[in-house]
Amino acid sequence: MYSENGVLIDFDEIAKLVNSADVFVVGFSNFPERLIVDTRVNENELPLVQVVEPARSARDRVAWLHRRRPSLGVPKQFSFFAWPHSPGFLRDSGTWERIRRSVNADAEPDLAAQCDAAMRQLENLDAAAMLAVLKGEGCLTLWPREEDSEDEAEQS
Repeated sequence: MYSENGVLIDFDEIAKLVNSADVFVVGFSNFPERLIVDTRVNENELPLVQVVEPARSARDRVAWLHRRRPSLGVPKQFSFFAWPHSPGFLRDSGTWERIRRSVNADAEPDLAAQCDAAMRQLENLDAAAMLAVLKGEGCLTLWPREEDSEDEAEQS
């Protein structure tokens, strides 16, 4: 199936990963932050759904997770997948609902709130990234902005 920008997504493989991985991380193309989902639980810990800064490596992410949730130990399955689209399409495609079900968000109000907050944060990050592109922030351009050209002309 094709998505909003034509990139093919294997929804069946994503569904398998979401349903089977103890921990998975979702990377987005428009901003560096990641969505981490830890489905593991015990008497002290609920599942975790959180937007986090990128880690240097999978080993660093596992170490971060162990510090954050020490009572759960090391995850048995740790996966990463790149989501080449917007967080909105993650929701619209049904993938977000699958993630919510994987952590049983509807059964726990605090977890539902955590999921809602994570989605809002992802959407805000995406909007900020798009605005930055429209403003040309952090972008290389072929032509200088007019204000930059005028500044250079005045200095001459």
